[in-house]
Amino acid sequence: MKPFKGTAFNVTDVLGLASRYRGMMVLGTLLSLALFMAAAEVIPKKYKSSFVLTIYAKYFQSPLTRDLLSEVTDAGEMKSQREALIHQALGPEFLDSLDRKYGIYHPVPGPQTMPSFVSKTLARLKAVGAEWGVFHAQPPETGNSAAQQDLLARIQIFNFNNMTFQVSFIDSDASVSFQVTQDIYAQVIRSLLETRTRNLVTLRNAIRKRLESLSFNMASAPDPRASLRPRLLREELADVRGQLRALGAQYTEEHPLIAELREREKVLVRWLDSAPQGGPGPASERGGDAFLGDKSGVSAQEMYNDLTKKLDYLNIALESDKTQQEDYFSLQIPPIYPKAPLWPKKSLFALWGFAGGLIGTLFLAALRDYFDRSTLHADGLAGRLGIPLLGGLPVFPGRRLSG
Repeated sequence: MKPFKGTAFNVTDVLGLASRYRGMMVLGTLLSLALFMAAAEVIPKKYKSSFVLTIYAKYFQSPLTRDLLSEVTDAGEMKSQREALIHQALGPEFLDSLDRKYGIYHPVPGPQTMPSFVSKTLARLKAVGAEWGVFHAQPPETGNSAAQQDLLARIQIFNFNNMTFQVSFIDSDASVSFQVTQDIYAQVIRSLLETRTRNLVTLRNAIRKRLESLSFNMASAPDPRASLRPRLLREELADVRGQLRALGAQYTEEHPLIAELREREKVLVRWLDSAPQGGPGPASERGGDAFLGDKSGVSAQEMYNDLTKKLDYLNIALESDKTQQEDYFSLQIPPIYPKAPLWPKKSLFALWGFAGGLIGTLFLAALRDYFDRSTLHADGLAGRLGIPLLGGLPVFPGRRLSG
């Protein structure tokens, strides 16, 4: 008689188990695969579109304004400033404009989306908890702040290195995802240019105000530039009028910026009208020697000349920024239309369905085999012990024997 096999688990037992219950395992695996593939079709899809942008170090540097603006040279600080500039471009106004254009704000759960009795109960519990000091009452969110935060969470910014960033957007519509990504790229570029230009213009305006204060202290003439360098005044007047034309297309005459530029235009026109028509006078030909008799006048004149030179450099830098934008940043990978959803992935769901069905049916087969009582029958016991079966005892129905 062969010895009874132990309960050790080995590969042969698994293969034997799979062979005995192959029908159930095949059917269960196919059913699991079909369920997972159906789930991949039913689950809401998410599409991702992205672009890769590089912001060069020259954006933070300018040879013409090196002695006016502190340049950023540290790699870590440049990385932080680049990322901050990208986040700065995604302001609340831009997010609201995206929602007005595409309607992409997700509804945020709140009292307006809950049944009335539930919202009232929650409000009552919050009030009681605040009275007992269980938690601090928080002011309700105003406007679209919650929806804006949800939209910002769908905009992902990933840095490849210190100066290259991948910006992506996720939405349930592939076309919307692609179009919003294009809008985000245009907004980031526009914000980068406006930020750099705004810094230079702010510095230029500060220098202009300083020159005006010096001009009134140096001579009785309204502005020495009117007699010394009238070309600067004409260039400044042309620049002011150009800004007025650009702003006039967006704002009315009552806007503060336009009102300020109008006042500046009047001052420049008055200074040019007061300039001598016969050319520079003797004092101007001597390069400002009229101020040599006064020590304070000499220092003011030197400061005036130095600021005038820096003002020229700033004007040149502003003009060069209009034609050298590609030196500051470049688009490494443009926004790409998503061809397949980011989630759910059919290949991944098919793998999960096949693995889950195979493992699940194998486990069920093992349980069924474990609880199978067929070994208690004569033929099964004979096969397990390896001994021949002589026969079985017949059962004859009959009357019960009475004692």
